[in-house]
Amino acid sequence: MKKKIRRKVGDVVQISLPDGRYAYGRLYRDASVGIYRTITNEPQNPPIGSRDFRFHVGLYEDLVTSGKFPIVGRDPFENPESEWPPPYYMRDKISGEYSVYHKGEIRKASESECKGLEEAAVWDLQHIVDRIMQNSDQS
Repeated sequence: MKKKIRRKVGDVVQISLPDGRYAYGRLYRDASVGIYRTITNEPQNPPIGSRDFRFHVGLYEDLVTSGKFPIVGRDPFENPESEWPPPYYMRDKISGEYSVYHKGEIRKASESECKGLEEAAVWDLQHIVDRIMQNSDQS
């Protein structure tokens, strides 16, 4: 029986890309990950200390706990407040009303407040890889 991997805020995970390169993500609270802009050709070479991220999204816990995204480093946060990902927006499909989700709380918001925020969602392996590959030439 395989041992379940325990994730910690500040762990850095490696994401294998279909072109043989590697991307990296820093784990945040709220089951979120910040995907570093840097992509490398060799494994286990995360950009620890960089604060340049492509995007932040929620991710399925099993990507880390199963080892699909292996933990390859640690990039600690400066303080507990910085462990939270940036705010996400939500839009009700029926009413069209907007909300902001941040630090485990939801509050009503205007459409203009939500501009530039990432939509709240939980992403799986292929979605994260596809999004990285969409703009991987910018690394």
